[in-house]
Amino acid sequence: MVVAGIGFYYYSSYGTVNVYVTTGNSDPIYITISSVMIHSKTGQWVTISNSTKTVVLSSNLSFLASSKIPVGNYTEVRLVIKSATVSIGGINVSVNIPSGVFKIPIIAGGLRVQGGSTSKLEIIVGPHLIMTGKGNYILSPVVTAMQLS
Repeated sequence: MVVAGIGFYYYSSYGTVNVYVTTGNSDPIYITISSVMIHSKTGQWVTISNSTKTVVLSSNLSFLASSKIPVGNYTEVRLVIKSATVSIGGINVSVNIPSGVFKIPIIAGGLRVQGGSTSKLEIIVGPHLIMTGKGNYILSPVVTAMQLS
């Protein structure tokens, strides 16, 4: 009876979040992400993943990470970026991301995680590429996130 109670408590206290990324850009963007964190309305940061993963941003959803996290409402996602490469005219070019972090608001009321269920979060990267006077590139995207139904 006690084991069943503990199992129910865990089941109802945690939900799963699956994180996906996408962009409307036609040129591929390769981003290597070393950490994915999510911020709750109560003020806590929860780590979804500390595994390094390279994703190709395209118009298709690309799976980024999944984790069981405490139930609640979440308002912001943070991606720690290790490196980024953009294909310009068929040539891959390394780009600089000034802070090395994407701080992403979760729009449309945030992400709601319910016990025992799976929530899906889509991160939409609107690339903004700046060429510096020295021929280098800076990636300064407009990034938002929203819950998928």
